[in-house]
Amino acid sequence: MGFVVVDGPQLESDYYNFEALNIPKTHPARDMQDTFYIDKKNSDGEYDLLLRTHTSGVQVRAMQKYGAPLRAVVPGRAFRSEATDARHEHTLYQFEGFMIDKGINFSHLKGFLELVGKKLFGPQTQLRMRPKFYPFVEPGSNGEYTCTLCGGRGCKVCKNSGWLEIVGCV
Repeated sequence: MGFVVVDGPQLESDYYNFEALNIPKTHPARDMQDTFYIDKKNSDGEYDLLLRTHTSGVQVRAMQKYGAPLRAVVPGRAFRSEATDARHEHTLYQFEGFMIDKGINFSHLKGFLELVGKKLFGPQTQLRMRPKFYPFVEPGSNGEYTCTLCGGRGCKVCKNSGWLEIVGCV
């Protein structure tokens, strides 16, 4: 499908993790409870290194290196300082993709995600997408695939909804 696989550092700078993505210093994602900062301050007295909270900083690096048009996927680990439970962990694996070109629209994203769902979970897999508010993207969309355990009938894993929220996207 013309995508290049790109990777970036897990120990990231504040610039690539936040600033280059237009996440201001007052944004909640910068709070100490969300981010593992490295205990080393820069010349301004601020923490400059952190364990990346998402793989989106790699998008900036890829755009700087390759320019546009560009189709890229970014698999990798991300880290969040949060309480662990059955659905949350301090280390997560993120797979993110992006397309930059003329004429790209939301239907391209939806078609790509439908194909990915069928390849990963089987040809019977359905995708549903709904608008959703995420405080770090605008606009946001919630992407759900039919539950892989119950086939959409409803079980404890999918909270009897028949759907698993796997995709959060812009």
